[in-house]
Amino acid sequence: MGQERFRNLDAMRGLCALIVVLFHCANFFVPGLIFGHGYLAVDLFFILSGFVIAHAYGARLASGLGFRDFLRARVARLGPTYWAGTLLGIGMLATVALFRPAGTFYSPWSIAGIGALSLMLIPYLGAAGGPAFPPNPVAWSLFGEAIANLAYGAGLHRLKTSALALVAGAGWLACAIYSYSTPHGWLFGAGVDSLPFLPLKAIPAFLAGVILYRLWREGWLERLPKISPVVVLLLWALLSELPLTDATPTYDFLVVAFAGPILVALLVRAPQTAPRPFLWLGTVSYPLYASHQSLLLTAHNTPLLGFQRGPNPLMATLLIAACLGLAWAIHRMVERRAPARAPVPAVAM
Repeated sequence: MGQERFRNLDAMRGLCALIVVLFHCANFFVPGLIFGHGYLAVDLFFILSGFVIAHAYGARLASGLGFRDFLRARVARLGPTYWAGTLLGIGMLATVALFRPAGTFYSPWSIAGIGALSLMLIPYLGAAGGPAFPPNPVAWSLFGEAIANLAYGAGLHRLKTSALALVAGAGWLACAIYSYSTPHGWLFGAGVDSLPFLPLKAIPAFLAGVILYRLWREGWLERLPKISPVVVLLLWALLSELPLTDATPTYDFLVVAFAGPILVALLVRAPQTAPRPFLWLGTVSYPLYASHQSLLLTAHNTPLLGFQRGPNPLMATLLIAACLGLAWAIHRMVERRAPARAPVPAVAM
């Protein structure tokens, strides 16, 4: 298994994780969403994941790595941090329940049962229109990551690049068609009602990352211009910042299917490494992603921090700092104690 790291991809993953956190901070800093298209970071996570997984496991799968061993390696790498974030989320549900009248929120037994399902990455299907993973709502994207990993390990890794491109293109086309048929637009997959359509989002983007890795390995990306990684990262932040005034599937499709892969390719081609703050964000990106909802949802659903009275930029800044601190603690206690393995894959929202 190769040990080479694509550090600029780590930087992009860190920026995306922070954008997701800010996207979830509705009404904390100002009324309304921050980074109105921050949800597109999920699709970029899938692209990054496909690139890194193809780098870490593509050759091994081709040379005989068993499907079961591949899955075991993925669970060993992604599981501990996800479980830590979900346990915190279970604590969040219990805290919120203290502030809700009896019968209007999950009961203690329901929290225990829903929490057990989430720890096993099994969606909770009991609330139509509700989140599929109440203790850790971002787990829907990890569920999509698992689907993409299963498909890749089970046989998609054997396909030629041209065949992968056809599958990815057909999947993105189906994803675009579905996004036009739902009022949520491209922002689907997190709820129980749209969870069955999640593969339309996860698999094409993951395969796009695999294709990018193969193009890099074969030297095709050498034809691209060398652009500073800071410029590329700021371009992605700009694309994510566009205000969300309505469902925008056309814009989302263009960003995901065209701008996202191009930006990833330019990061791989970049002549230097991104600045240290971006790399640090990359280091804590997975624990930040997996744990931040435990703090934000507590702030949203209880009067503890006073956000029910309106935006509070100072308190919101301290809350973001707490999310980053929690992510660093999980990284130190969970990730750094894990056995040395392949590069950490970018994970979805």
